[in-house]
Amino acid sequence: MTSVQNNDQRLLDRILDDQHRRLAPHKGRDDFFTFFAADKALQDWDLDNDEILDGIVDGAHDCGIDGIWTFVDGRYVTADAHQYLTSRAGTIELVVLQSKTSTGYQETVFEKLHFHLPTLLDMSRDEDDLGSHTNAKLLERTRRFLRVLEDLAASFPRVRVKVIYASKAAEGPHPNVKAKGDRLRRELAKITSDTEATIEYLNAADLRERTARGAKAVAQLVFSETPMSTSLGEGYVCLARLDEYYRFITSDNKALRLELFESNVRDYAGSTAVNNAIGDTLRSGTGEDFWWFNNGVTVVADAAQIAGKKIVVKDPQIVNGLQTSHEVYSYFQSGGQHRDRSLLVKIVVAPENGTARDRIIRATNSQTQLPAGALRATEPIQKDIEESLTHGGGYYYERRASYYRNLGFPVDQVVSMARLAREFTAFALREPHTALRHSEALLLDDRHYQQIFSPRVDLDLYRLSLDVHTRIRHHLNAYAQDRPLLGETVENWLYPLAGVSAFALTRLRQPTQRDLLNIELDHLTPELMDRLVGLLEQNFKAALRSNKAGGVDRIARSPDFTTRIRQSVISQNRFHIEH
Repeated sequence: MTSVQNNDQRLLDRILDDQHRRLAPHKGRDDFFTFFAADKALQDWDLDNDEILDGIVDGAHDCGIDGIWTFVDGRYVTADAHQYLTSRAGTIELVVLQSKTSTGYQETVFEKLHFHLPTLLDMSRDEDDLGSHTNAKLLERTRRFLRVLEDLAASFPRVRVKVIYASKAAEGPHPNVKAKGDRLRRELAKITSDTEATIEYLNAADLRERTARGAKAVAQLVFSETPMSTSLGEGYVCLARLDEYYRFITSDNKALRLELFESNVRDYAGSTAVNNAIGDTLRSGTGEDFWWFNNGVTVVADAAQIAGKKIVVKDPQIVNGLQTSHEVYSYFQSGGQHRDRSLLVKIVVAPENGTARDRIIRATNSQTQLPAGALRATEPIQKDIEESLTHGGGYYYERRASYYRNLGFPVDQVVSMARLAREFTAFALREPHTALRHSEALLLDDRHYQQIFSPRVDLDLYRLSLDVHTRIRHHLNAYAQDRPLLGETVENWLYPLAGVSAFALTRLRQPTQRDLLNIELDHLTPELMDRLVGLLEQNFKAALRSNKAGGVDRIARSPDFTTRIRQSVISQNRFHIEH
C-alpha cells in the first residue's frame, strides 16, 4: 500500500512540474501549488481562472487562509454580485482553502484557523482591529460572505461552510489532526443556528484523481419515449424522465455540472417568481405531468446519436432552460421523487460554420427574462476581440468560460470577459476605483458595457490595456517580495497604477484613445513603475492618516482617491506633463 501511495506523490510532482511549466512559469512553486490546489478543490463549481485567483488571499497576514470563496446557489459572489442576487436563496456556501506542499497534515494549520476564522466570520467584528493584522483582500472576501448572509437572511437559506486542506500527503490525516479539524468544524457550525460545516482532506491521490477527471466532453441522456427527428438538419425532440435529466446535469458526486451551461449562466438573475412557479410544479403531488407546464430545455451540441434508449451527446451546451435545470437540481437535492413525470428536451446539432448556434441561443433565450450580460458572448464585438487578441499572439480571450483554460493555455494569457472589462476600465477609462468596485456590473449594466465594448474602440487598445496590466503586475509581484505593500493586496495597487500610467506615459492631462495607442510600452520601465509605486504609497499613507477606518481596500475603491492620485501624477514635473 505504501508503494502505491508514494507513487501517487511522485506522479503528482511530475504533474505539478509539467503544469507549472506550461501554465504559470512566472509563479513560485508554492504559489502555483496554491492555484493548482484551488483549481482542484473548486472543480465542481466550474470557476474560471480569474474567479479562482479572485479568492486566493495567500500572503502576509493571511491568518492561515490561502483562499476563500462565497457561493449563492452555486453562483460565485464577485465584488458586486450582491446587486444581482435575488432576494431568495436556497444555499449560501463558503469554501476555505489551506494548501501545503508538505507530505503530511499538520495540527498547527487547524489551530491557526480556529483562532482566526470565527472572528473573521463574526458579523460584529471590529474592522479596525482586524485591519492591523489581516490583509485587505482577506478582509474584503470575508466581508462579502457576511454581507450576503445578512442580505439573504429573510429567505432562511441553508448555510454551508467547507474547509479544504490540500497537501502532498500519501495518506489521510493523523487522528490528532482530525481531532483539531473536528474542533474547528464544531466552531464554524455556530456561525448561524443551522450552519452545516465540513472538513475535507485532499491528499496526493485525490489531487491526481481530480486532475485526471477533467470536464466531460460527452454526456448521455436516457429518454422515455422514442425521440422525434427531422429531415432538415440534425436534431431530436424527446421526453426524458426528471430523474434521468437530473443524472444528465450532475457529476458523479451529485454536483451540478456547470460546464454544460452557457458560459454566462453565473450572471443569470432571472425572476424569482418564475423559479418559485417551477419549484411548485415539481413539488406538486397531483398526477399532472411536469412537461405540460414547462417549455423544456434546449441543448446545442456538436454531435448527437441514438444508442438504444440513450442519446449520446458530444460537447452539449444547455442554452435555454437554466431556471428549469437549477430547479430540477434543487428538487432532487432536497429528496424529491420523479413520480414518472417527464421534461421536454430539444437537442440541436448546429453546423460548425456559420451563425446558427448563436442564433439558436438568442432565439431560445428571448423567451425568458435574462439580464443584458447573459448573451454578451455572441455579440460581434466579442468575436472581434477574441480574433484580435488570439491572432495577435500572447492572449486567449474566453468569450465562453473555461474554454482555453481547459485546453491548458498559460494562466496569465487566458483572459476572461470580466478581466478585460476591469483592466480596460482602469487603464483606458482611467477609473481604477470602478474596476475594483465592480465586476458583474461592467458586463450587465448597459452604461458600463457600452463604454468598454464599443465598435468605436480600436481593438489594439484592448491588447494595450492587458499589456500594461501584465507589466505592472509582474513588477508589483517582484517589488512585494522585498517591500510589503500596504494592505498586502496587489489588486489595490494594480488598477490605480494602471490608471495613472496612462497620464505618465502620454504626458497629457486628458489622453484620447489615439494618444494611448501612440504609447511606447517600453517606456513603462521598472524605474518609472518604481516612481509610480512610491507616489501611490505616499497617497495611500496620507489617506490612511485622515481616514484610518477606511483601510487601503476601501480607499482604493473611492473615486476621490482616483482624482487625488491623478492630480499627484500630473503635478509632478519629472513626468513632463503637458499643460
